[in-house]
Amino acid sequence: MNHTELQNSLIAIARKAGQYITTSGELKTTNKTNTKDFVTTADIAAEKIIVEGIEAALPYAVVLSEEHPVEKQQQLYAPDFTGFIVDPIDGTYNFKHGMAYSGVSIGYVENGQPTVGVVYDPYRDEMYTAIKGRGAFCNGKTIHVAPTSTLESANVTTDNSYEDEIMARTLKRHLAIYEQTGTMPWTGMHGSAVLAFANIAHGRIDAYHHASLKPWDNAAGFLLVREAGGVVWTLHGKEARFTHGAIVAGTPKIAEILRDTFSQIDPELLR
Repeated sequence: MNHTELQNSLIAIARKAGQYITTSGELKTTNKTNTKDFVTTADIAAEKIIVEGIEAALPYAVVLSEEHPVEKQQQLYAPDFTGFIVDPIDGTYNFKHGMAYSGVSIGYVENGQPTVGVVYDPYRDEMYTAIKGRGAFCNGKTIHVAPTSTLESANVTTDNSYEDEIMARTLKRHLAIYEQTGTMPWTGMHGSAVLAFANIAHGRIDAYHHASLKPWDNAAGFLLVREAGGVVWTLHGKEARFTHGAIVAGTPKIAEILRDTFSQIDPELLR
């Protein structure tokens, strides 16, 4: 199966999972690490739809999901990992609270590099796709990061964390943008990393910083941003791998401003 055929299969699978998410009404939850970090019955069912769909198309594929055991997830940190990385519902908090802002993410990683990515927003019926070296698309139309070049006109977002200490550092890091530059950009906190990456690729958000992301947040999203002309760096300004948790992504110019700004602040805020 070539990359185009694979992408087409993933589009169909993501759409099926998205349709389930928006119609199931399954909101029963089980806490994972704390009361803010939980899994719904819909997460498990959507994961099953995706995993079974991939395995039907590629019976011997490695498929790893946010809901798989940690021991199994360790495979994806290998430098030459090849397989699929799935987030069945990114934005579970939003989903549980009926906020209609969650996404389905499926990334195909080949020898350690994201190669095919699909992110689906089922509430807006927006299907974001990318194949390495071929650009980024939304519902089949080419998309590109915004041309924003000044912090004054930028939209910079971040997100919550399940851990109080990490969340406190995130807010301090965001406040440091104003303290270092004298400008506070328009700020968003919407609750889905995969949709943040999709909206950067679509030119709706200029930059996003976070310090507790997981590979299933990143595998498809990093590819989308880069194929749309954006960059994804660590908070220290190095090229980020999809396994990095602390990153800044965005238009080249705004990401550069944030990189330079973060280089001047307490290093504790960059972890």
